Amino acid sequence: MACWILLALCGALGLAVFALRHPFGVAIGGGIAIAFLALMSVRRDAWLLCLPSLAPVVDLAGWSGAIHLTESDALVMSALLAGSVQAMLAAAGRMGAAVEAGGGRAWRFGVIQIALVGLLGLSYMVSTQWSAVGAAARDAALLIGYGTALNGPRVAKGFVWAVLLLPLLAQALRDRPQAATRCLVWGLVAGAVLVSLAAVWERWAFTGLSDFASDYRTTALFWEMNVGGATLDGWLALTVPVALWWVLRQRDAGWEAPALWIGLAVLGVLAYASFTTFSRGLYLGLAVGVVVLLLAMLRHGAWRVSVTSLLGWLAYAGVLLWLLAGGFQTGGYRGAGAMLGLALAVFGAAPVVAVASARALGGAVVLALAAAVASVAAMLMVPKGVYLAYALNAMLLGVALFSRWPGALERWVTGVVIALLGWLAANAVLVSQYWAESDGLLPAMFCALWLFLPLAWVRIRPARCWRPTPHGWVLVSMCLGAITIVVVSLNTYYAATRMERAAADLEGRLAHWSYAASLPSGQGTQWLGVGVGQFAEAYFWQAPEGVFPGSHGLGFDAGNTYLKLGAPRHVLGFGELYRVSQRVSPGLIAPLQLAVRVRAPEADARLTVEVCRKHLLYEAGCTGGRIRVPKGGAWTTQHLVLDPGRLGGSGVPRLTVFSIANSSRALLEVDDISLVDGRGRELLDNGHFAHGADYWFFTSDRHHLPWHAKNLWLHFFVEQGWMGLVAFSLLCAAAVWRLTLGRGATHPLAPPLLGGLSAFFIVGAFDSLVDAPRLATLAFLLMFTALGVRGARGR
Repeated sequence: MACWILLALCGALGLAVFALRHPFGVAIGGGIAIAFLALMSVRRDAWLLCLPSLAPVVDLAGWSGAIHLTESDALVMSALLAGSVQAMLAAAGRMGAAVEAGGGRAWRFGVIQIALVGLLGLSYMVSTQWSAVGAAARDAALLIGYGTALNGPRVAKGFVWAVLLLPLLAQALRDRPQAATRCLVWGLVAGAVLVSLAAVWERWAFTGLSDFASDYRTTALFWEMNVGGATLDGWLALTVPVALWWVLRQRDAGWEAPALWIGLAVLGVLAYASFTTFSRGLYLGLAVGVVVLLLAMLRHGAWRVSVTSLLGWLAYAGVLLWLLAGGFQTGGYRGAGAMLGLALAVFGAAPVVAVASARALGGAVVLALAAAVASVAAMLMVPKGVYLAYALNAMLLGVALFSRWPGALERWVTGVVIALLGWLAANAVLVSQYWAESDGLLPAMFCALWLFLPLAWVRIRPARCWRPTPHGWVLVSMCLGAITIVVVSLNTYYAATRMERAAADLEGRLAHWSYAASLPSGQGTQWLGVGVGQFAEAYFWQAPEGVFPGSHGLGFDAGNTYLKLGAPRHVLGFGELYRVSQRVSPGLIAPLQLAVRVRAPEADARLTVEVCRKHLLYEAGCTGGRIRVPKGGAWTTQHLVLDPGRLGGSGVPRLTVFSIANSSRALLEVDDISLVDGRGRELLDNGHFAHGADYWFFTSDRHHLPWHAKNLWLHFFVEQGWMGLVAFSLLCAAAVWRLTLGRGATHPLAPPLLGGLSAFFIVGAFDSLVDAPRLATLAFLLMFTALGVRGARGR
């Protein structure tokens, strides 16, 4: 009972501070806290659904400027308060919380698990400057940027939240394993979908959904990517294998089942979001995670597949990938799409081909050839006639396959299905040829013939033919989707360029790792690190002259608060500026009139001003100008007129951002910023900085290395020394051992947890990940879940 009281007090106190300190005011902050509490109180264990689903999309730091106590933190504190109160009421017998059958056996945290968590907790305790939390109430300068002592508690809270949630997790998985597992899985799937939908919106708004050539990488709603990083990659790595596992478990769903269609839509959205990250680490991580997931499901008996069959189909898929890649280079997206449609048709029609008589096959070949001649004529005489022929062909084949036919017509329908399948193959080849205009015929023919190869096999051995069940359609669609992503990744301009630069980028990454490993130079820092959240600060003081990106902070002068913009020392380009920004209304009326007080106490400086259609890191149309500031200790007021007409229209909702940056080599100080549009509206809040960092956010669009160790284990070594590195490594190893060779290997959650954590660790080989607290909270919660799950003996 004392544990629940302490957790409830922690949650209540944290929510009170959140509401009172919210930049948008007590009313809005309190309303957010009340709404979160209401969600957490809907039912027992609602936090397992709400936390992983809402945490990646609720933060407003990009608008509020508050990076140390965010809406996702309020979500955790609401879970602590509501969950602890529910536990106390249940203990008092007022909620009638019955323990499920099997409760107490499905999850257990023993001495070893507690020791592992305690060791990492000890590392966080001794390597974090916790005194900065109390000092922040008196010093607003601690609340701005990543270079202050308060950044340590900000980063450490990811682990702290997971530890505080551990009693709630333990009780839920121990006493209500089935209900808690359902809530957790649904929450992870919903979180993956919401993140992916945010990424889809971002692509739609700033590049278009079909533009894969632009140098634009999505960030979804992860403001933590303001200085780069892989928060989106890490979240997708943890959750996509869980979503895939959830879809694959719908084995008995028929075509009329909503779960099947929802699952297919979920996989499509997740695949698009994952591909458009253009992250090589995520590609590799998901590839490993999905393979691990499928192998674990095979071990659990999800399918019965012989090793010979598995290897044979893998070889077949490898050749298909190579042939599709060649066809994509000549036939483009249309040719590849036509071949994928043919592949699905072959899967659906194979049982018909397997049992058809020789006479039916002969008649079908004649009909297919005649229809192919008609398609050639349509291609030559009708604009885009071959596309119409393919669409009509596919529709007729679908009707023939999925309709119920009277027994007297079945013999005739068999021949019609095979004829339509042959016609579809001809149309797929013609689509590629039409798009390529010259040399698309041979690659498309080879690809079509290879797709027909399984039909020859089922003719020889009809008893081995598959049944195209709804679950089978999902599996085949998933495999074809994976092949398509690989083909497109290797053959579209931007993705292919990223792949080609992999070796050169790895060489640069190795140099960065070597430099980062040298930051804990003293004996003490090697054991305890430079401090949690202090990587950027250590990098600032020891960085080579040419890589420092710039900085920002608050200055105080006779009671007046102003903004200090530190000078960058690296080669400056448009994307390399260190910006301090604020979201403004997208509906701007010309002209925009800027007034700002500036001074340059050390040397002549230059202030760059921009108004851009922008989400976080990448702009889609800007207007701006530069203000030269002569050296001097006196403040001067400068004016600038901006033309919003250069921003372009906004067919879909596009965010608009006002930014300032120091584009010189000298310190620049800024105060009293005012931006007024043609209607006389003041567009900026807290332009005088009297409220510290409220409403102001900061980004470095392209220059990211100074903020990240770019390796998960190196990050722990730099910030927490050998103690943190060993503790984290033991925790990771124990979680993987538990799910593979330990007591948790036979638990139903073992495959998705193992797949997600495997993908997460692969992505972590190329990025820090846990410097984003909400991602760290989810990762540690899943590790704790893996450490405690227990499968049935003698499965």
